[in-house]
Amino acid sequence: MISITTDTFSIIGVHRDEMNPDPSHPEIKLITITIETPDGQLPPAKVGIPDIPMRLTHLVPPMQRLCSGVVGLAIRREVNRGATLSCRKGCGVCCCQLVPLSPPEAFFLLDYCRTLPLEQRKQIEERFRAVREAMEAKGLVERLKIIEDTKEHKILARDYFQMGMPCPFLEDNSCSIHPQRPFACREYNVISPAELCCDPLNNGVKAIPIPKNMTTATARLAAELFGVSPMLVPMTAALEWAAEHEGLGRRTWPGVWLFNRMMEYATGTNLDNLDKGGSPAVE
Repeated sequence: MISITTDTFSIIGVHRDEMNPDPSHPEIKLITITIETPDGQLPPAKVGIPDIPMRLTHLVPPMQRLCSGVVGLAIRREVNRGATLSCRKGCGVCCCQLVPLSPPEAFFLLDYCRTLPLEQRKQIEERFRAVREAMEAKGLVERLKIIEDTKEHKILARDYFQMGMPCPFLEDNSCSIHPQRPFACREYNVISPAELCCDPLNNGVKAIPIPKNMTTATARLAAELFGVSPMLVPMTAALEWAAEHEGLGRRTWPGVWLFNRMMEYATGTNLDNLDKGGSPAVE
């Protein structure tokens, strides 16, 4: 079940920094959400949504928290069954995989990188260039462009992993953007022996199943709003793609409606009765 109640408050004291609303003190809708997942109930979460036009990228931080909550319950489920989580800080093997991002995440990462000190940003951009050059040398960039026609997703993922190119955000074998990491990274948690991760596609690596895939949910919302087919962006091409499509990234929609629609995709719940505080069931 998903239970939602709403109240209207002044902007003052209600998560103003996260949603980056206009400083003219717009009205805020404070939404309290309680979600029941197959692995248990998430603690009630309060999200302040400003009654102003918002970009898709503004949805990413609250959805990251929701994603982490769902993943945390799934990990607890497996641990209670006797499994051991192999993922540890300093183990960056999976950070050489071809990580898929939804378009809102790509715009979010571009915005984030633009806030970094110039020297740090240059270092990250140089790593992105190095990965792209390596992909071009292997012909992977062209193969990515026609992936929906060839359907060689697993083969391309294998070929990319074999390149051994770490994520541009990997530093000292640890994620330098861990609080901002993509949904796919949050959702990938291994309970098979760590030594199998050196060849995840052939070694039968076992990842914890997650009841809701947030990458897919945000990609579908973006597709609806942009009027295109659902698509994913490889992490290594995220900054370039987001810069090329910045016009889309700057588009806005009414904040409360946008968050409402995102929650529908994320939970499979119709929230038409949001203002009535109803409790529809999650599919």
